[in-house]
Amino acid sequence: MQTSQRWISPFLPVYAALSLAGGIWIGQQVQGIWWQCDGSRLQPSPLWLLAPLPVLLWGMWHWRRRYALIPFVCLGFALLGIARYLMHPFYPCPPANALLHYHAASAYERPLTLEGVITGYPEQRSRYTRYRVRIDTLWQGEDQVPVQGTALVRSEKQGDFHYGDRIRIRGTPITPPSFRDFDYRRYLARKGVFTLVPHAELSLLATDQGQPFWSALYRWRAAASQVLDQLLPQPYAALANGMILGIESGIPRTLYEKFNLTGASHVIVISGSNIAIVSGILLGLFSRLLKRRRYLVTLFTMSGILLYALLVGADAAVMRAALMGILYVWAVHLQRQSTAMISLFVAGCIMLLLNPLTLWDVGFQLSFMATLGLILFNAPLKRRWDARLGHRLPGLVNALLAEGLLVTLAAQLTTMPLVVVYFGRLSLISFVVNLLIIPVQPPIMIAGGLATLVGFVWLPLARLIAWIPLASLWWTVLVVERMAAVPWGSLEVSAFGQLLATLYYALFALAFAWWLLRQEQQADTFVPPAWRPALSRAVALVALVAVPLWGGATWWAQQPDGRLHVYVLGHDGVADFVIFTPGGNRILLTAGQQPSAFDVQAALAQLPGGRAPLSMVILSRAQIEPPALRLPPLLVLSPTTTPLAEGTVIQLDGDVSLQLVHASQEANDSWLFALRYHAFSTWLPFENTQAAQQVLLDQPDLAPPVLLIAPFPRTGAWPAVALLQRAHPQITLLPRGVTYPPAVQRALAEFTQAVPIPARAIIEIESDGQQIRLFSYAYADDALGQ
Repeated sequence: MQTSQRWISPFLPVYAALSLAGGIWIGQQVQGIWWQCDGSRLQPSPLWLLAPLPVLLWGMWHWRRRYALIPFVCLGFALLGIARYLMHPFYPCPPANALLHYHAASAYERPLTLEGVITGYPEQRSRYTRYRVRIDTLWQGEDQVPVQGTALVRSEKQGDFHYGDRIRIRGTPITPPSFRDFDYRRYLARKGVFTLVPHAELSLLATDQGQPFWSALYRWRAAASQVLDQLLPQPYAALANGMILGIESGIPRTLYEKFNLTGASHVIVISGSNIAIVSGILLGLFSRLLKRRRYLVTLFTMSGILLYALLVGADAAVMRAALMGILYVWAVHLQRQSTAMISLFVAGCIMLLLNPLTLWDVGFQLSFMATLGLILFNAPLKRRWDARLGHRLPGLVNALLAEGLLVTLAAQLTTMPLVVVYFGRLSLISFVVNLLIIPVQPPIMIAGGLATLVGFVWLPLARLIAWIPLASLWWTVLVVERMAAVPWGSLEVSAFGQLLATLYYALFALAFAWWLLRQEQQADTFVPPAWRPALSRAVALVALVAVPLWGGATWWAQQPDGRLHVYVLGHDGVADFVIFTPGGNRILLTAGQQPSAFDVQAALAQLPGGRAPLSMVILSRAQIEPPALRLPPLLVLSPTTTPLAEGTVIQLDGDVSLQLVHASQEANDSWLFALRYHAFSTWLPFENTQAAQQVLLDQPDLAPPVLLIAPFPRTGAWPAVALLQRAHPQITLLPRGVTYPPAVQRALAEFTQAVPIPARAIIEIESDGQQIRLFSYAYADDALGQ
């Protein structure tokens, strides 16, 4: 027994999990080089990579030395990771009857008729609902064609469809897009979804086609959500649904963005703290009910944790926390100390073996790194806090400050660079926000869950209990909204800042490896004692240099680039316009013709610096409301509230101006501005009636634009032939899908250079005042409400 303890390292699961993750990453890199699709199979079979495993197992048993074992384990799990990814890649070889063979190039092509079964919990939003559907039938005329594939189906019409319903879908299947800063296709591929069907029409064919277990679980989840909606007012009910049941779709997008900006979005999602509360409650409850029947206590507690994880959605972060909770309960049953570090890496290893694509799940990465930060740094920080300040504070105050500040600091030491790398954002106020809101989060989970259960039996008592989570939610929202309004509370980070964040993780990996070796009592061989002071000074010097560089790069990224940027937000046949001046002012010009699902704020968030507050919003039509924005603009102009005279000049920047060339109070007409910057000029928004364009022709001093943005399809406008002949713009951006009269088409061909642009995308016009550059970007999912 003593020999076994000598040659088996206590950190063997850590080495195994890290090697498995490295092997999965290597598998992803080599898949396209050495393995190609041949028919419907991946050739050659990745199982041959497991052939050396018996030799490795023999070597592990033969050389019973503690540190000879580790290389065998690392190599074996690395090979296992490569094979596991190649058996479950992002984009597996599709079979001959795969649904993706019927994808259209655009969502506006001819729709198809599909049939399938809803296999997930419907995601209901205010303007649409999304369903995960397993498609098995495609209709071609009167013929049924068997197909296979899972699609994410979006319907704007509110229908009463549930898990297990068999539905008929009328829509156009397309390949999920990849955006400039977010690979939506890969995100859905991790979930086994390779098809999108936007703007679908649904009809019910049959019910109860799913598994009875999932049907019952989803029905209970929907009923619990309805109880919470009855107990709490909005938006607190939507937040409680996210924090207790994992249903985040009802949270207003502007409020969610404020949580993101303040670094507090982690309290909305189900995480390790929720699982810890559930584990403690279930363990205490079953211990009292079953007393000495330890096996039943363990079985029921572990089953309860797993059931809750499945109830709230079973995403990667939740399952990581649930596995750690189950390992903790099992350790209690065996009356052994549960090592958090080992539990964390065992949970990660199990999840990667079940689904290797979890390695690229951002939620899993953030959850894993936050837990690792707590394990590594919380106890040392707490000791230093108690030694220097904690012993001077009252017990309750010390506990609240330590819980809010130290836990946040420990977690953010390992997650903040990850947020910078993925989201390009650095929150400067997250420490303060978390210090204020973390202490009030447990009552939301405990009292909110109790109120939900009581609400199934007696609603008046449940309403009384619900005052406790309501107070906590009110305080949380108050803090987040006030802190989100702080100027420069959240900064966008440049590519150089993201590079420094990556360097931070490289240094962290080296430090973690050193820590492991120290735990293995091999630090003397790895780093001689004489070298340690010099190494410590070198690390401190790197930190002193890297932190100011990171801050400087972040500040530099906020500075304007000295060019004029005009963004055309084309969506569903209309367009809004965003102007970024060379001096950094941001102006939104909108005609208010926004379709039901378009979100201007989500579109702005895609633009560089688009999360900063707008300097001005101009509503070009009368009797319309400004769009919902996260932060209010400094100034709002509209024909209704601030009528302007023709010829009025608004100086946006030193050399950038907007001149009102046509003023109108009519609901079917629009203000028309001339945007000028040195030699560059354009008209915004050019969607005036033919009568208004005739008025423009009567102006003797009308300056023609260098670039003209033609009216979009749903505006009901088109450029007059005489106006094109007089203005003679050098370039005209012509949205695809417009149907102008034949005379206008001929005039466009004769008097200007027409450049086709997509009508459903972001078009960027960049100018230094002399030259023009055009770029086109796809929308992210949230902007179009998909």
